[in-house]
Amino acid sequence: MSKRISILIFSFLIGCVNLESKNLVLADNNDLATTSPNVVEVTIDREPFDLWERIRDDLTFTIPEILEDADRYRNRFVNNQHAVNRLSKSGQRYLFHTVKRAEELGVPVELALLPFVESEFDPYAQSLYGATGIWQFLPATGREWGLKTNWWYDGKRDVIASTEAALNFLIYLHRKFDNDWLLAIAAYNAGPGRVNRAIRENKRKGMATDFWSLRLPKETSAYVPKLLVLSELIKDPTAFGVTLPSIANRPYFTKIKTPGQVDLMQAADLAGMTPEAIYELNPGFSQWATDPSGPHYLLLPTGIADRFLIQLSSLEEVELVQWDRYKIKRGDTLTRIAKQYSIEVPVLMEINQMDSDVIYASQEIMVPRGPAWAKTFVPKARTYEIVKGDTFWGISKKFGVTIQDISLWNDLGLTTPLQIGQEIKIFSKYERVRGKTPNKKTRTLLYPVKSGDTLSRIGARFGIGVKDLQKWNELKSPERIYPGQVIKIILEAGVDS
Repeated sequence: MSKRISILIFSFLIGCVNLESKNLVLADNNDLATTSPNVVEVTIDREPFDLWERIRDDLTFTIPEILEDADRYRNRFVNNQHAVNRLSKSGQRYLFHTVKRAEELGVPVELALLPFVESEFDPYAQSLYGATGIWQFLPATGREWGLKTNWWYDGKRDVIASTEAALNFLIYLHRKFDNDWLLAIAAYNAGPGRVNRAIRENKRKGMATDFWSLRLPKETSAYVPKLLVLSELIKDPTAFGVTLPSIANRPYFTKIKTPGQVDLMQAADLAGMTPEAIYELNPGFSQWATDPSGPHYLLLPTGIADRFLIQLSSLEEVELVQWDRYKIKRGDTLTRIAKQYSIEVPVLMEINQMDSDVIYASQEIMVPRGPAWAKTFVPKARTYEIVKGDTFWGISKKFGVTIQDISLWNDLGLTTPLQIGQEIKIFSKYERVRGKTPNKKTRTLLYPVKSGDTLSRIGARFGIGVKDLQKWNELKSPERIYPGQVIKIILEAGVDS
């Protein structure tokens, strides 16, 4: 009997080890046989099912009661279930990651919510001033914080890289502004120099130097309250007359290491996904493949990663896109190099961001090789026969290419007369640059409202209807916009701002 009890208690304690402690010391069997068993209580920390609940428990920032404009920012959500639904939808892919990193770095969880204010978690969002990504990094600030940008890749759009850079930037600003998080957040928006000038001005006047006392740009003065109102909404949605649709408290994506450069179309096939889905989770990659020089990872939906890795491991190395770093020798020409690698000169120039075909000894260029490239990316040329009256300019307009393209493709000087019946090659720029990758038809522009702006004036500037602006920004009334407010404008690809 005592042996049976020993086995049961031993099994129970083993369960306790698995659930609670790696350092639990088991008693000797003889001790268990001669003494009454102690009741062992195990406390299991409960992980919230809902991500909002996880965030709610850690919120600490509050809005001062004296802030008269607070209701202006609250009104966007009061009894506006549609706006709250969109809030949850925009956070589904990336919010878990920003919350997890904020917790790991020991910073307030409110910082993980900043992409809602910056871009509504849209990695393709771009401001009038060139800020890009969910954290809206300007090019110069992105470079300063290690976000590389080249023809292949834009780190400002990479969710992993930009989140790391943004949180580290905020930690730096927190130290710079005497451990004041609100000033750090304001400096993230307006720049540390602008906040410093406002602090010096208040000190000169003998005034307080906290965020609420500073005279800052209208967009920045609205920026911090909007974040705090969002925190209020998460803390108590019933006070706003709405319900927060649940976001699962688990990773949406998994980071997968890749053996080097990966063709994104090939990756989509291996993962059983559409190309659009690959691009949505990997917005940092701008071309048909990942950057040859890294980062060497892909984000894939949790649950799909295993399939991708199994399929990837089954491929021979020769089946993957491969690249050579080619060092140019004396006497080399792009035509000779292109012929050696079975690639067209214009494609080679596009890959290496070359404005002309002039090269020099010791220069290094990237050149694709192997059957994976040849099978998928060598562009198909159409043959055009010159007819009477044709000119370089007329042909370029007819096919939507440049005169320089036609000259390079056919090794023709621009002063060379075209002959009737002569055959020339015409390539599609889209085919030769992006292969089959999906074409982004729209982009999101973030527009800061200025004094005197109305929805009608903004709409007229961008060729957008007032009703569309209201719908995209959940505006109940076209009159209810104010300086400093940032509104979304969805533009067709190619529309200039």
